[in-house]
Amino acid sequence: MNNLHLDQDKLNLTEIVHDLKTPITSIMGFAELLKKGTQDEETRQEFYSIIFSESQRLLSLVNDVLTISEKNLVTGTQKCNINIQINKYAKVLKPLANSKNIEIVIQSENNDIYVSIPENKMSRILTNIMENAIKYNRESGKVYIDLFERNEKVFIKIKDTGIGIAENELSKIFEKHYRSESTKNMNIEGSGLGLSIAKDITEEYGGMIEVSSKVGESTEFIISFPSANITK
Repeated sequence: MNNLHLDQDKLNLTEIVHDLKTPITSIMGFAELLKKGTQDEETRQEFYSIIFSESQRLLSLVNDVLTISEKNLVTGTQKCNINIQINKYAKVLKPLANSKNIEIVIQSENNDIYVSIPENKMSRILTNIMENAIKYNRESGKVYIDLFERNEKVFIKIKDTGIGIAENELSKIFEKHYRSESTKNMNIEGSGLGLSIAKDITEEYGGMIEVSSKVGESTEFIISFPSANITK
């Protein structure tokens, strides 16, 4: 039993260390933009806010490492506004998108769509999938994010215009450490943990992730959760 516990701790640590890369990359990207000094004051203040927010998220992840047992990680049934989270991480990933001249297009039926999941957990889902949609996209491509509610469920569609995933690999992409041949050939750094983490958290909170793809054209992820209606 103790060995199983230690193995699980190692796995949790690996996953959290993987998640540390996104806020670090974001902080470095916005710091580099500020260093160039070409922004107006309003834009600089926005960049400072993002750096501070990502620093807080980084600190939260470090605290997770210090309390590595999964039962001690931040959980619960807090409700979060998906619109706010999507727009937040679209800004966080903007330097990465700009490096490939990729446009992120967001559409939502309304501004108040909620699910019962802590914000820190939702951030891990969104950043992992959105980052992949940028990393494995083509130069000057697009990432489309659509958010809507149907039959008491919330749906998040994230579609890129990238390299796609072969049909025989679609069933494997959520496996830990799995990387498709096409992504290996692009020489893009990755651990093969992001989608596994996203799937595990989604299912932990009663959701589902589905994926479809056309090689050389696009990949689309559909994330669904039970809706958590908020009375204003």
